[in-house]
Amino acid sequence: MSRPIRKDAANNRAALLKAARELLSEQGLDVPLDLIAERAGVGRGTLYRHFADRTELALAVLIDGIDDLDARTRARGEAPEVFFWFVEELADLVMRNAGWSDVLRNVRSPDALTPLRQRLTEAGAGPLARAQAAGLVRKDLGPMDLRLIATLLGSGFQGADEAERRAVSARTRLIVLNGLKAR
Repeated sequence: MSRPIRKDAANNRAALLKAARELLSEQGLDVPLDLIAERAGVGRGTLYRHFADRTELALAVLIDGIDDLDARTRARGEAPEVFFWFVEELADLVMRNAGWSDVLRNVRSPDALTPLRQRLTEAGAGPLARAQAAGLVRKDLGPMDLRLIATLLGSGFQGADEAERRAVSARTRLIVLNGLKAR
């Protein structure tokens, strides 16, 4: 049986994730981890108690983003069209975190990606099922296809500046969203 997380530890983790999200978007992947700890108002030891390395931190930031997307999706209600909103927001999340793909490609253990993949599948399964039940989305898609959709939405960003990432993202969204619709 797991012990509940102490409130101060949970607050420290939340502060680290917030600082990481901000600094990574401001300075990129090479931002010193010490700077993230400093911005979060904690010591380096606290950062390493929560995250063993940059890859663990990257995964945590992405999972936190999926958790936020899930909460915002649920707040939009049960309308079948929410699935398309979910995909649009997923595209934004992927674009904002485009640089993390390099870190994720270098994950030593494929099992390390399991929590991220599960969280994405869980977050999108309900909206997908409702859209399919309403006849808006192809019936041959399954929740596991959300991983493929996220990968497609994040492709084409390597070496691209922000303007090019936005253009590639817009075109990819159009192609993906048209491909999802029921025929």
